[in-house]
Amino acid sequence: MPLHAIEIILTRTVRGVELKTARRVSGMPLAASHDGKRIAVLVSAKDEERAIGKVWRRVEDSLPIDVLCTIFPGPDGMLRMSIPFEPEVKRRIHSWARMAEKSAEDFLSRAIREALARDRSTEAARQECLLSLLLHRCAWPDSSLSITGSLAVSRLPLPLENLVRRIAVSGTRVSFTDDTGPIASLISERELRELESTSTDAEPEGEGEQRGSV
Repeated sequence: MPLHAIEIILTRTVRGVELKTARRVSGMPLAASHDGKRIAVLVSAKDEERAIGKVWRRVEDSLPIDVLCTIFPGPDGMLRMSIPFEPEVKRRIHSWARMAEKSAEDFLSRAIREALARDRSTEAARQECLLSLLLHRCAWPDSSLSITGSLAVSRLPLPLENLVRRIAVSGTRVSFTDDTGPIASLISERELRELESTSTDAEPEGEGEQRGSV
C-alpha cells in the first residue's frame, strides 16, 4: 500500500516521555518539530482518508491533537484536513449534511470553501475601504497648495504620512496600478532629483525644457 505523509498539529508542546509514550502506543515513527508543536508521520493506507483515520485511532488518546492534515496535495491537488469536533457539533453537522443531501465530508468541505471565499471578499473590501479613506476622506484635497506646489506631510492622515516618510527615508518606490498596469509612482525627493539630474545631463545643450514638481 502507498505511504501518506500526515502532519499532526498539537494544541501544546509535546516532548520527552510523552512523545516516547505516543510512539510506543501508536507503533508509528513520529517525528516532532524543533518546537514540539507539530509531528510528521508516514502512514501506510489505501488513500488519504484512511491514512488520517488510522492516525486518529492510533494517537488520539496519547497526544493533544488540534488538527490532522496531509503534507502533500492529493491527486485532485487538494490537501486533506481533519478537525476534532465535540459530539454535539458532529451531530449538527451530520444533520445539516442530510438536509443538504450530501455526505458530512462534502458538506463540510463546501462550507469551508465558501467561508474562505467570503473571507477573501471581506479582506478585499476592507482594503478598498482603507484606500478610499486615505485618498478621498483626507483634509488635504480641500486645502490649497502653497505657491511652490508643495503640501505639508503633517496634513496627511497618519497612515499615509507614515508611508510617505518611509519612502523618503528608504528610497523605496510605490507604484499605483489599474487594469492596464502601473499608472503613477510615489518616489522620494532624493530619487526625483537624481532622475532630473540624469535627464538634464543626457540632453544636448540648448534643448533643455523648463521643469516643475509638485
